[in-house]
Amino acid sequence: MNIRYCDSHAHLCDRAFETDRDTVIARARACGTDLIFETPCVPDDWAPALELCARYPGKIYAVCGIHPQDCEQATPENLARLTELLRLPQVRGLGEIGLDYARCNQSFEEQAAALGKILRHTAGSRKPVVLHCRNPFDGSGKRNAYQEMFSVMRACWTPHFNGRFSGILHCFCGDGPDLRAALDMGLAIGVNGTISYPKNGMLRELIKSAGLNNIVLETDCPYLPPQSGRGKRNEPSKIPEICAHAAALLGVTPEQAAEATLANALEIFAPGG
Repeated sequence: MNIRYCDSHAHLCDRAFETDRDTVIARARACGTDLIFETPCVPDDWAPALELCARYPGKIYAVCGIHPQDCEQATPENLARLTELLRLPQVRGLGEIGLDYARCNQSFEEQAAALGKILRHTAGSRKPVVLHCRNPFDGSGKRNAYQEMFSVMRACWTPHFNGRFSGILHCFCGDGPDLRAALDMGLAIGVNGTISYPKNGMLRELIKSAGLNNIVLETDCPYLPPQSGRGKRNEPSKIPEICAHAAALLGVTPEQAAEATLANALEIFAPGG
């Protein structure tokens, strides 16, 4: 039985793939990962991502945005460019955007202001959002990036639903209330290699509570490989391994997990539609 997978969040335009990008894509397709959503989240990567979509029509689509760590690039000129990009059929979503209180040089206030500007400026795009969110690593609890991101979104965002979904909360690493808030907003939960990390027991329990109908698979490559490849470059060919971990956690077969998560991604991004 041939299984088809989707990598809902990849960074193939990253310099880590400069010497073998096409080989990486061929390896992904050989293992069944033949639908990839490339996520260029700095303006310099938007054009290369569109070129990648043109080279692999119907197999690679783009999700364009401005990452919180580059929020100073949310200038009027770049926001105008982003709005135009979101009109293109090969650009299927807005992202990744959000708040990062763990590894950003920009202040909380600067990130929140940029997120609001991006959401307001692209309000007419009717495209799903892909969100990045990380709380402080120190566990201080003084600022909750998830709560503050959701607050900005409620004030500045008009969700557009494709079926049940308004977008994806990429690389989820929040708590129970954060998960419930995301699901209430129509966000699917991005599941990647971190599901296999030994210390992520709470994450596994939250993914289990979200259920198969509310998750999508992603690599975030070249980052966050599964436990078997920790310290190595990640790539879309790792999606079957991530799928196997999710299937075991949720008590279904890998085939069932692949089918359901592909269906969820197709519902969210409606490629070709």
